[in-house]
Amino acid sequence: MEEDNLSPLANHAGANLPHSRYLKSRRLSISAEACNFDSDGEEEGSGKDLVVVKHPKSDEQLARLNSAITKTFVFKALNDEQRELVIDSMYEKCVAKGNDVIRQGDDGDNFYIVDAGIFEAIVKRDGKSEVVFKYDNSGSFGELALMYNTPRSATVRASTDGVLWTLSGEMFRQIVLKAARKKREEFRKLLQSVTILKELSTYELENVADALILKKYKNGECIFKEGDQAYELYFVLAGAVEIRMLDKSNRQSGQQVKITECPVGSYFGELAWLKKDPRAASAYALGNVTLAELDVYAFERLLGPCREIMERNAKAYEKPLIEKFGSLAM
Repeated sequence: MEEDNLSPLANHAGANLPHSRYLKSRRLSISAEACNFDSDGEEEGSGKDLVVVKHPKSDEQLARLNSAITKTFVFKALNDEQRELVIDSMYEKCVAKGNDVIRQGDDGDNFYIVDAGIFEAIVKRDGKSEVVFKYDNSGSFGELALMYNTPRSATVRASTDGVLWTLSGEMFRQIVLKAARKKREEFRKLLQSVTILKELSTYELENVADALILKKYKNGECIFKEGDQAYELYFVLAGAVEIRMLDKSNRQSGQQVKITECPVGSYFGELAWLKKDPRAASAYALGNVTLAELDVYAFERLLGPCREIMERNAKAYEKPLIEKFGSLAM
């Protein structure tokens, strides 16, 4: 399965903080190269040159940064090449306790990922300041002002000495935002083949597209197994998926019986979530399959208009299968 300043430390107030683990094996050479991007953010032979400053990192730093980026939603649309470019471009920023990283009302300049330390997001309303969120050794901030070209909506202050990974606003807009827009448009077009999503407005469909993850499976590969916990719903974009259940009449044999086949434009995996039960069937790829995966939390938030239809559809095909197999929760 496939899933798609020279030293910032020296110029910062927190430069003398003892962060030896961040400097271990660090190479102090920095390189720059010009990449050319067209309007979609893809490399081309003409267009705007984006100078990419590469900041070398130790293996330990790369591992931590890769892990953080994997958990950061705004990077979900990046392909491998774009992801590597973003990682190369990010640099460490040490912040001393009590210092502000960004201030409410300022223009947006950079995007930040928390590597270590505790940071508080503070919003000032009617002359009073309130802590609205706390980043405890993880998380990211700064994207809203860059995405919508608006002033910072909050101040982020270090509650302890800390370390951040920093990405320039230009890199964020030219690579991250353009990749997200392209992914949204591609998914929006693909989702037009999913019948049930025709109930959604264009705005709702775009929100679903933003939350989807593209998954590819080879012929015969298992997508999920009977008995698994249900965390995802799937839309079939290419190929087909076969749903199988264990033969209840001869459980010891372990033999599976085909229940149904899900073609392009259909969906599966919703029953276990609707019924809050483990998977009562397995799903396998028929040929090379491309799926759009939506986690159950996004399902609850985005697919409210479709739930009633899904429940009605489920009852229509569940009754005869329950009579034959005893239960059905995919």
